[in-house]
Amino acid sequence: LIVFSCNNPKEKQNDTSTAKAVLLMKTFSADFKTAWDSGNAKALADIFTTDGIRVLGNSQEPIVGDSAILDSFTTTHAVGSPLHGSHIIITLTDARFLSSDVVIGSGTFDILNKADESLSKGKWGNTYKVINGKARMVMESAYNIGENTNNIEAVSLPEFAQDGDTSLDKINASVARYARFYNEKDSESLTNEFIENGVRSVSSSDGIHIGSEQIKKSLMMDSDNRLQATVLGYKKLSESIAVAHGQWIEMDTEGDNVAFGQWGNVFDISGEKAQLIMESAGQFVN
Repeated sequence: LIVFSCNNPKEKQNDTSTAKAVLLMKTFSADFKTAWDSGNAKALADIFTTDGIRVLGNSQEPIVGDSAILDSFTTTHAVGSPLHGSHIIITLTDARFLSSDVVIGSGTFDILNKADESLSKGKWGNTYKVINGKARMVMESAYNIGENTNNIEAVSLPEFAQDGDTSLDKINASVARYARFYNEKDSESLTNEFIENGVRSVSSSDGIHIGSEQIKKSLMMDSDNRLQATVLGYKKLSESIAVAHGQWIEMDTEGDNVAFGQWGNVFDISGEKAQLIMESAGQFVN
């Protein structure tokens, strides 16, 4: 039995240190792994908030709300599914508090079969709420490494609209600037769309990039392809923090789609313009 004591319980309760964020993420990952490895769809769904969001590389559309999330895990672990009976390895690269009850984390995952052969691997950049001392997933944003091998076409999805919401307006403007700077191959301006110690976790580059210098180096500007991005959903977590998710499509000079996928990002909305705290995006893989 290990007993922790503290002279100031309130101070301990409000601990927003990196060490605390790492502990919350490791505990959450352990709970996720236990539920995944046992094929327990309900336990997996229960570690999300009731209005949680899953934005995944092997899906064209977001999975929103507790019922849809439960259905997604039930399908994943059903007999006959390629991932039935699998187990998962989760690594943590970065964890931090954004406020007293909002935490973000990023890392990698590898899903393996009983013979320890990799079935699916990739990166994640997720957002959590701290509720009763435990992290619960607000938005999972995870993407596989791979290709759209069956040449599936991108589906047309309706953009999210909410009249009179200035925070959403800021995010829409940020997404539009991101696409414009990418299309203009302006890496300096695109890097400045992130906060100084921002996080970039995307399937098109190796590793998870933290801070302006790494983010700028990770940007791939050697193509004439053009980017189009839209917002499909949005949730304000505080007056200064919001999560949003959407669709991106990359087109060649002839206007043909060459790649597409989803993104699930975290924004600082406290200033006149929204800035990216964390970008987590990936190509659709099937």
